[in-house]
Amino acid sequence: VSGGRHGEADGLAARYEHDAVRAHGAGSEQALHWSEVRADLAMFAGDPVRSCRAWLAVAEARLGAGQAVDAPAVEAAVDRAHHQWSRIKDTARARELGPALAQLRLRVPGRRRGALESVQRQLGRLQAASP
Repeated sequence: VSGGRHGEADGLAARYEHDAVRAHGAGSEQALHWSEVRADLAMFAGDPVRSCRAWLAVAEARLGAGQAVDAPAVEAAVDRAHHQWSRIKDTARARELGPALAQLRLRVPGRRRGALESVQRQLGRLQAASP
């Protein structure tokens, strides 16, 4: 990654993720680990949209696998999705991902007080700015 070979690193992680899903299932820790690696790789590549989408998917997968809304790994995934969403400069993309994040925040408020309200406020600003 330090050499800027983000695409190559993501391809390798995708292969490991695919293998883990086949061997252990989509909701397994092994598969989710590689999904999280890919989300971080997107962040390192400067792609907050892809990273946010990936973290949203990880959070949903963890919840779908029966993890509690207050499980540290679930909260961390939602917090990371929120952080990446806040870094999206493209208003249309942020507007597109905002409702999914807000719905997830309703279920997983996290430990940071006011996180849901923060998403709702920002989403309101984005929607008001729509052409």
